Amino acid sequence: MRHALILLASILGLSVILHSHLPSQPLFLKVRKEDSHIGFSVFKWAVFKEEGRFRDFEGTIEYDPGNPSATRVDFTIRAASIDSRNGGRDDALRSRDFFHASKYPALTFRSTKAAGAEGNTVMVDGDLTIRGITKRVTVPVKVLGVNHTGRDIGTLVGFESTFVINREDFRVGEDWHIIAREATIHLLIGAGSGTVAYR
Repeated sequence: MRHALILLASILGLSVILHSHLPSQPLFLKVRKEDSHIGFSVFKWAVFKEEGRFRDFEGTIEYDPGNPSATRVDFTIRAASIDSRNGGRDDALRSRDFFHASKYPALTFRSTKAAGAEGNTVMVDGDLTIRGITKRVTVPVKVLGVNHTGRDIGTLVGFESTFVINREDFRVGEDWHIIAREATIHLLIGAGSGTVAYR
């Protein structure tokens, strides 16, 4: 009996130790630009797959590993930061035919609700605004990992998402019929709770 009590006490003690290492509060994370990539791809002439990215963006994420449905996202992308590796094409994409960056400088996403899915995926519903037009979209977000560093850089979390939007819903290049309506968005997001950078 004594050995059983000792074993039970040890198990309970281990349980307390493990529980103490689990986050009891949501993680308030800031997107780390140096560890993130905002990319897109679209077909042209039905044969060429053109790729590009946005270089200037910021965002915050509230994420609780124990309650994915509490996930909240607030993201802003600067339209003028578009980079398709072609200066002339970038100027065209910033023009009124496409993103009209001078009038609509920001693309934004504000989450409205979230729900856990299979594996490490969270389905995030939110309002996507491009060129002043807002549409409700559902974004599947895969949680790549959580690292409680115990250092000044805080907790680090990696996210990845791929989804498709219809660019014509936002009047982006609506007269350019050589470009496919569907654009694939690919996000690699590194976020952290600390304020200290690392290399």
